[in-house]
Amino acid sequence: MKKTYKISNGLTFFEQKDLQMLREKAAEGWMVESFKGGLYTFTKSGPEDVIFSIDYHELTPEDEEEYCDLFAAAGWTHVYSHTGIHLFKAVPGTPPIYSDAASKTDQVKRTAKPVYIVTIAALLFTIIALAFMKLAEGFLNQAGKIGFFISIVLFIPMLMTSMALFIQLLKVNKSSKNLKEISQ
Repeated sequence: MKKTYKISNGLTFFEQKDLQMLREKAAEGWMVESFKGGLYTFTKSGPEDVIFSIDYHELTPEDEEEYCDLFAAAGWTHVYSHTGIHLFKAVPGTPPIYSDAASKTDQVKRTAKPVYIVTIAALLFTIIALAFMKLAEGFLNQAGKIGFFISIVLFIPMLMTSMALFIQLLKVNKSSKNLKEISQ
């Protein structure tokens, strides 16, 4: 079977861009087979006019079938799942998975929680490394310098990702508030 690969644009920042790319690849006859480590794997198939959606939800193996059945009842076909990321496809015109602000808010919160946890851990590691760098001498000082460099390399991208998720959450909450005002 013929395969090709494409790097993700980054689901945190460019989810819609990735979903559009998946749609274009499907129209060209390349169906997404898997998504791991920011890399999509495509298998050659017949061209399909489909849209894609992603849901972020940690599931137990026992819950996965029921979860996929819920989406199937709404017209979405399960494509692939890995580490809490679930990819679905449907024909154009199918109601979106997240059709209201409350469910979109919940989706962003579920996405953000592990990112926030890792960001806080990276911040704590940075502070500890800085303390070793400033207060210790000899080997511990050198270990602190190395640890500080590594932690900064990890912390800055995580902080940027956390900020992007926070801004996305603010936008979703603002649109939810606007929808409530319009409906009153």
